[in-house]
Amino acid sequence: MYQLKKKINSQYLIIFFLIIIYSLASYNNLGFYNDDEHFQILEPVAYLLGFNDILINDYSDYYWEWVDDHRIRPWIQPNFYYFIIISLNYFGLNDPFIWVYSIRIFNSILGIFSILYLFNSLKNIFFKNNSIQIYFIYFSFWFFPFLHIRTSSESLSITLFCIALAFLIKTFGTTNEKGSKLKIIFFGFILGLSIVVRPQMIFTIFPIFIWVIFFRFYFDKILLVSIGLSSAIFFGLYVDYLNWGEFANIYYKIFQLQILEGRMSGFGSQPWWYYILTILKDLAPIFSLVFLVSLIYFIYKNPKNIFTWMILGTLIILSFFSHKETRFIFPIYIFAPFFIIYLIDNISNLRLKRFTAYSSLIFNFIFLFIIMFFPINSKIALYKFLYYQENKNQNIKFIGENPYQFNNMEPFFYTHFLPKLKESESLNSINKTLVITNEYDLQKKIDNNGNCKIIYSTYPMKIIELNSNWKNKKMNWYVNKCN
Repeated sequence: MYQLKKKINSQYLIIFFLIIIYSLASYNNLGFYNDDEHFQILEPVAYLLGFNDILINDYSDYYWEWVDDHRIRPWIQPNFYYFIIISLNYFGLNDPFIWVYSIRIFNSILGIFSILYLFNSLKNIFFKNNSIQIYFIYFSFWFFPFLHIRTSSESLSITLFCIALAFLIKTFGTTNEKGSKLKIIFFGFILGLSIVVRPQMIFTIFPIFIWVIFFRFYFDKILLVSIGLSSAIFFGLYVDYLNWGEFANIYYKIFQLQILEGRMSGFGSQPWWYYILTILKDLAPIFSLVFLVSLIYFIYKNPKNIFTWMILGTLIILSFFSHKETRFIFPIYIFAPFFIIYLIDNISNLRLKRFTAYSSLIFNFIFLFIIMFFPINSKIALYKFLYYQENKNQNIKFIGENPYQFNNMEPFFYTHFLPKLKESESLNSINKTLVITNEYDLQKKIDNNGNCKIIYSTYPMKIIELNSNWKNKKMNWYVNKCN
């Protein structure tokens, strides 16, 4: 009885810990990791709200995925977020930053559920013991909140995938684990929804089905999962039909445009070993090195494991495509804590074991701190500052880069609510204005102007001045009030 009570109390403590992390990250980590996170999700929402009138008729090639000739983007996620916003509007909440925060909180709740469910379902496979060290490595993993608070298709699809995978591993794991037919169909539907949200998830799900056929061929279970998965696919096509007004098979069009016609290769070409380098470079250096070593070790020790087939299958398929991006391997990286803990548990040398564990934790906490307290995109943080200005009708000018543009695309979801901007070509015409720039040298010239005072900086100036490279990267936005 005491052990049960202790276990329940520890679970509540973990949930409280995760709520704090996710709440701070949702509030502070403004912006988007990749342009698609905003322009392929929130801009379609802006279209549904009436703020973006060019989404499906813009032939300038910026929204090419949505125009009549192509239509390869699913509508289900934008529609879902649209209904969240409409519900908030009903209560008089017309603030775009409250909208996004609410969407992130919903994604966070779903994400927290997924990692708790994953932990309870897979810990017997990966963990030899339940030490406090293991709990810290798993539940403080920086990538969990980073991914789950995103409004990207990767975020929602991977969360749904993890929920479905945790159940299906238990279902196909043993012959004794039958589960009700409706439950298997339901989780098959969740698995299918992950494909509907992001069709590229098929590259991760397909190797799992191959593993099931080779090692766990239970025809009745496969059939039930397939029924659920197919139902989700048809549901997604129906949602697309409601939005387009006609049937549009986005899966065939993706295959036709991206693969057969080679549109994907137009975004750049990388060598087959790209993902090895990008793991080390882009996904929390040092921590990522431990992950890569642990991944290789797990695959070597468990060649017939479902995760080995899923990882190798995903990497092999993705490596065939010339265009590669770090976010394409997020479905693999989400399981990093499992592999790292598996490696640590199997290190016999006590010193090496402790070094691996503590070095992983230290570098993980560095990135977790960044996710919790800093914006990932400085422009969106600037928008928030401008939105909450007391005098929204004041004269605002920018010098240099236009803060209302991302690769020549305007984020109407935010700018619809923001004051209009004018470009100033010199410092001679900035009197009685708010002046915006992201050039450090130019900001220093403005500082020397006795009539101007800096009232906003995305990151503290003292931090930017620590590194000359940071000064030149134009990563920081400054707002000056000039009298």
